[in-house]
Amino acid sequence: MSKPKRRLFACSCGVSFDADVFGSANVTLQPDLKEAILANRFNRVRCPSCGQERDAEVPFLYHDMNAGVMVWVYPAASAQQAGEIREKIRRSYEIVGTVLPTPEAPPSRRVVFGIDELIAFLGGG
Repeated sequence: MSKPKRRLFACSCGVSFDADVFGSANVTLQPDLKEAILANRFNRVRCPSCGQERDAEVPFLYHDMNAGVMVWVYPAASAQQAGEIREKIRRSYEIVGTVLPTPEAPPSRRVVFGIDELIAFLGGG
């Protein structure tokens, strides 16, 4: 089950505030998370002082067990580091593969940059 964690954010108005964000979204176990993603409401934070709302811009793992899909979603601003990020993820899967058995049908893996890219991948945009 995906659970949010409290993180600190700084607003352009100068106020710092805590908000809950997800580091993963298992949409098989919690279909409401997929609905929030497709509606662009997932990992959005709102400044309690000025009311400005924005993406939290934190990486998270999208996992749909029924579709056999795992997508690492990084902030759009990270796209310039795509090669390094993909290599880091490839190495981590390699390490995990040395200690855990490989499933018969491993999930499809992908890296995207920004929630809009994830929505487009899911066919919602």
